[in-house]
Amino acid sequence: MIHIKPAASVYEKIIKYIDKNIKEEITLDEISKHTGYSLWHLYKIFRVYSPAPIKEYIRNKKIYAAANEIYTGRKLYDVALDYGYETPSGFYKAFKSVFGCKPSEYNNNKNNRRNIFMNIEQVKTVEELDACLDFFEMLYEPYIKNGEDIDKYSRRWWHEVFTKKNELLLYAKDNGKICAVALAFNDGGDGLTVHEGILADYWKTGIFEALFVELEKRAKKLGFTGLTLGIQENQEEFYAKLGYTGKMLIQSEKHSVEKLKDFLESLKNKNYEITGERIHDGYINQLWLNISILDKDLKNKFEVELGDCWTQIVVCKSI
Repeated sequence: MIHIKPAASVYEKIIKYIDKNIKEEITLDEISKHTGYSLWHLYKIFRVYSPAPIKEYIRNKKIYAAANEIYTGRKLYDVALDYGYETPSGFYKAFKSVFGCKPSEYNNNKNNRRNIFMNIEQVKTVEELDACLDFFEMLYEPYIKNGEDIDKYSRRWWHEVFTKKNELLLYAKDNGKICAVALAFNDGGDGLTVHEGILADYWKTGIFEALFVELEKRAKKLGFTGLTLGIQENQEEFYAKLGYTGKMLIQSEKHSVEKLKDFLESLKNKNYEITGERIHDGYINQLWLNISILDKDLKNKFEVELGDCWTQIVVCKSI
């Protein structure tokens, strides 16, 4: 049985206290008394579980809640007073530091409305992890291996990852429901492999970018030097903007690396640069090509004409 870390339950207690008293003046001394933890422990818990230090988290929560009330039509001055700002100018300044624009500008952008409901969260319990895995299954079925086996990517395997380094397991919510996930794990060496997914409706909300910024920050802090992930078709431009570079990967459990190379050589119409080859996990034969955008014609030739192959673009970034 996997037990929840005590600090995780304390973090949840703090978050609930902040949410309950969001319109009050929340002091760290009050939170300390409420949880029974010293200020030093509060800072330490937030360094582990939160995307922001505790004071910044409280400020951002207040601004998000205030932005929602402004959108519903309440007067800015009244909202500012409710959330502890004595003057509109002080509220303007705090609002702009969070959203990068004035309240009026934010209010006029309908796409921002749901952003204020979104939160980036670290997976803190097995139940939250299972919810993320269910989300993956919905997007990429059949993605997660079920049962009690410890094979890679089974639920039990992910539970083991959770017990070792859950700081790198992140997800985003909108109105209480998961809309994006980025789960990173160390597969050897000093880099991380990332399994990610996002609902189509959330591509242009900025939440996926925020997930990766937070993941990269945490990975760097833990001493990792890079991230690698396989992406879906038509996502190359998105990751390029985030600083990732890609290569095309051809894989097969049936055909040897030599067979893959021979088939590639038989395609005389193009010159493909091979940048690497290996046998992954002892049975998956891989061929890497210097192609940053998925060549759909080449994909079709390997997956349909040769068969028993699958291809994708894999992107990586040094941090």
